[in-house]
Amino acid sequence: MTPEEFTNALNTKAKEIQRYANTRYPSVAGNIALRFINGNFRAQGFQGQSFERWKKSRKPRGSTLVKTGALRAANYYTTQPGQTTLKNSMPYAKAHNEGFNGTVSIKSHTRNKYSKRQQGTGKFTKKGKERMQTVTYKSGSSQVRAHQRKMNIPKRQFMPTHPNDSPVLNNAIERQVARDIKQIMQ
Repeated sequence: MTPEEFTNALNTKAKEIQRYANTRYPSVAGNIALRFINGNFRAQGFQGQSFERWKKSRKPRGSTLVKTGALRAANYYTTQPGQTTLKNSMPYAKAHNEGFNGTVSIKSHTRNKYSKRQQGTGKFTKKGKERMQTVTYKSGSSQVRAHQRKMNIPKRQFMPTHPNDSPVLNNAIERQVARDIKQIMQ
């Protein structure tokens, strides 16, 4: 290989790496970060410098921070050349990720009251007795005035907030980038 051919090959590889850094790297890093966040939900804690388990919630069953799965599913990333930004579209995501202690204003609203009763289904047993089913119905409502409420939401971090917040995430991204660059340089 002549010096000119070597220079041309080196310039070609440099352009490929530049293209990788601007276009493909942000998506690779974003996908790794989303897998990391989902892993935090599965583990019920945050893997930062060390593993920080979330404080248990008072609900009788299910896992902490997951009732419908909307908070977990709302994680996404946006890309710009050479950059990835993690986001969550839920309005309460920041309060859970960073914790919140303060006063909240509650607007006036209507509170419904529900009751249950037994109702016939129209079907009968072998002995001729009608089958019953429990039906829930709205039995009343009351007006709630606007008021203030003190809230204390403990910090249950699931998403990194600083560039060096999680060495585990950074190492996973670095390993993948090293593999990709090695493949480009072959």
